[in-house]
Amino acid sequence: MYKKILVPLDGSELAKKALDQAVKLAPIFGSEIILFQVVPFMPIYGSPELVTPLIVDEKQKEAAERYLQGLANALKETGLQVSATVKTGQQVAVEIIDFAKEIGADLIIMCTHGRSGITRWVLGSIALKVLTRAETPILLIRSKE
Repeated sequence: MYKKILVPLDGSELAKKALDQAVKLAPIFGSEIILFQVVPFMPIYGSPELVTPLIVDEKQKEAAERYLQGLANALKETGLQVSATVKTGQQVAVEIIDFAKEIGADLIIMCTHGRSGITRWVLGSIALKVLTRAETPILLIRSKE
């Protein structure tokens, strides 16, 4: 049923809680767990015709790759099939949705950060954007801070 489970992570302990659910479901369905992180970049506008993407920090991308690979290696030791991918993008939710389509994910498991009020308005809710726009089934894990 769920052959590919996508778990978007941002490096936080809260987001990592979604991984617990993936680890429980993967053996039941014989699923591959795909760990995914988006490193945001800010575009540089030189002129209307020229927009150059700039990765905010190349070290941030390397750190994300090390983080996901460390998690993947630990999960592989338990016998799970796991892969990890890091991409850069301007809109994290769009990158998650596009990557889910690209790999043919059967399920996305992610944690909500539980933001509300002005923080949610300013930062937006990636989980809400993915939930309302993705065609892939989603399991949202409510944050419990």
